[in-house]
Amino acid sequence: MQTQEASATPATVRQIRVVPPSGPRNARIAIVGDWPTREDLQKGQPFSSTSGEELGRMLHDAGILRSECYLTHAAHTHLPRGDLEFFFTKRTAKNVIPSPQFATYIESLRAELNEVKPDVIIACGELALFALTGNSGIVKWRSSILYPDWTAAVVIPTFSPAMVMRQWNWRYLAVHDLRRAAQYANGTGPTPPQFNFLVRPTFDQVCNWFDSINEEMKGLHSFRIACDIETRAGHIACVGFATSPLDAICLPLMCTERKSGYWNEDEEVWIVQQIAKLFRNPKVEWIFQNGLYDLQYFARHWGVVPRVTQDTMLAHHLCFSGLPKGLDFLSSMYCTFHQYWKGEGKNWDDSMNEEQLWTYNCKDAVITFEVSRSLDTTLEKLRQTEQFAFQMLQFEAVFRMMLRGVRQDLKKKATFNLELMEAEAVRQGWLERILGYPLNVRSPKQMQRLCYEQLGMPVQRNRKTGGITCDDNALEKLALREPLFRPIYRRISELRSIGVFRSTFVQMKLDHDGRVRCSYNVAGTETFRYSSSEDAFGFGGNLQNIPSGDEELDLPNVRVLFQPDPGYTIFDCDLDRADAQVVAWEADDTPLKEIFRAGLDMHLQNARDIFNNPRLSKDSKERKLAKAGCHAINYGAKPATLSRALGITMVEAERFYDRWFALHPAIADWHKRVENSLVTTRSVTNKFGYRRYYFDRVEGLLPEALAWVPQSTVALVIDKGLVNIDRNLRGRVDPLLQVHDSLVMQCRTDSFDRLKAEVKEQLRITIPYDDPLIIGVGIKASTSSWGECEDLDW
Repeated sequence: MQTQEASATPATVRQIRVVPPSGPRNARIAIVGDWPTREDLQKGQPFSSTSGEELGRMLHDAGILRSECYLTHAAHTHLPRGDLEFFFTKRTAKNVIPSPQFATYIESLRAELNEVKPDVIIACGELALFALTGNSGIVKWRSSILYPDWTAAVVIPTFSPAMVMRQWNWRYLAVHDLRRAAQYANGTGPTPPQFNFLVRPTFDQVCNWFDSINEEMKGLHSFRIACDIETRAGHIACVGFATSPLDAICLPLMCTERKSGYWNEDEEVWIVQQIAKLFRNPKVEWIFQNGLYDLQYFARHWGVVPRVTQDTMLAHHLCFSGLPKGLDFLSSMYCTFHQYWKGEGKNWDDSMNEEQLWTYNCKDAVITFEVSRSLDTTLEKLRQTEQFAFQMLQFEAVFRMMLRGVRQDLKKKATFNLELMEAEAVRQGWLERILGYPLNVRSPKQMQRLCYEQLGMPVQRNRKTGGITCDDNALEKLALREPLFRPIYRRISELRSIGVFRSTFVQMKLDHDGRVRCSYNVAGTETFRYSSSEDAFGFGGNLQNIPSGDEELDLPNVRVLFQPDPGYTIFDCDLDRADAQVVAWEADDTPLKEIFRAGLDMHLQNARDIFNNPRLSKDSKERKLAKAGCHAINYGAKPATLSRALGITMVEAERFYDRWFALHPAIADWHKRVENSLVTTRSVTNKFGYRRYYFDRVEGLLPEALAWVPQSTVALVIDKGLVNIDRNLRGRVDPLLQVHDSLVMQCRTDSFDRLKAEVKEQLRITIPYDDPLIIGVGIKASTSSWGECEDLDW
């Protein structure tokens, strides 16, 4: 069988072979791929390539026999480079129009599947998803249970086998989706939930709802409610409450139909008062998804916040820190029935029916409720209930720190801004004199014109996208190749650095009270270190990497902008050589442990041992090599990587590598234990019982796993210190910032000398090795600013 196919050039028409479907014509499961591979065309069979063989293995893992499935493709054309635009006349976020040829394929495919009459159709990939459902975006739609109007079958999208081969950690998700499809093949698939939503309540209905909740709580020790808000223009647009996976109410506050609001003033005041009473009720177990966002609104606008029992994002992140954390992803993994719904709210605007937003609000709430119940079971199965209790203690401590914020020196802020503008002007003027015209170093077009057209240097491309680039890495490569370009590169690099420095740090937007605040994300990284960003109202920013200045670039010490409140002392407590100590104790390496216990310079001692020279000094080249090289080897670097990182020959790198393991065989034994854990359990665990699961190929994961153990351990040490201070010294010591391995705090100056001993005690965290480890903490303080803190003895 042959058909005509239009290629990328309309005038070109070529004949192609159509790969016939395979499998029984009465199959209960039909699997639709995107398009045939070259192997499929050669063998005349769908899914016959290497990725097709992997599909067979994934089906087996899901309990499905490939031989009992009907296999076909959404399109007949093989795309060598996988360019989906070939199949579409237009493809944007809001409008997708298939090409005439692809529209013909879609019609033919649907007719073909209606003859087979499967119970479930698995859409493997982006093209199959669109052909079967008209939806676009396989990452967001995967695992959804869909009911297209052209078929009686259920359609469940998942990643194509080729996508899985490229991104192996998706395999686990694809098998999960296939198991969901198997339920419908054997007749046990769930039916769509019958939600009971109240989305346009009257005031009497709201009164009755609060009465019914209070009545239902009588005689109960606890009562679970999931809460979610939608916001608009920095205010709460509506609040949703779910009391089960099916029942929810949305309390609108803003309303496009009535600009004054959904309720009259007295009604709204009463409703907010009732919500506040419910928030304070000790029987209510409040459930949120990313509750640190919602609570900022409650605190700012209503002055009351609930005590959150479970944040589903934090619970999931604790269990599987390497997986996505959005509620839609959690629904796909934990809910009995999942159907992607986020577009209903994310794409809403005030020209649309507002009931769509209120219904979306209710969906978020009931799905959060159902996810929370599933996570209860998951936490117990993974033995993470104790760890999760601590995560929620962090949630409370971090939220108080977010609300507190840090005072800023407004005069210095303005001065720094002017100084940086002058530094920019100097460098911009130099470039214009050299080039003869003004250059915007942040303009990709102008930079590409300079580098590749005017200077004729070799074109650099982005590794991921393949597009032409003049990013920092590309310019650095060009500067290494072209000596005459180096002075220009340096000025361009400096201009970019100063611009980012000024916009990111000096011009960071302050809250109305002149304080800088941010949103901390307790689930921000895989190693349980926090991340931070601007808060819910657009103030602040990333406070994790506040620089202490760079004289060469005329960059000021931004930390001096962070001031204690009047009458207070600001102080910074920093863990001492934390990661390296954890490595020594993980490996149970006696020589390294003795170095730490003796308080010696670890890098100098390592250099003297490796280079067999006891006379080496602190400023020697060998010490610098030992500092970088030993750290790299501890985290799994091989001689080739060591050679590149240290700028030494392969012979020198191999000698360094062998010498280190000869001196410290316990490090090699630790590497073997971690590797064995990866192979046997696909996970690694730290001494606090936190575990990191890996869904990618085990080969090549060892460096990442080796780094995760000490990094997560150290993060939890500083987190435990924060929680201790928040619980035991609250009101006397105020945590202001958490910056990786340190805590920045303030207390009244007249209490500082007395309190610092108590602070030190709260930061004494025991890591429960057989030989217990307590990492030392340094302290520096100032009555002026964070940037002017000076070292102190405890």
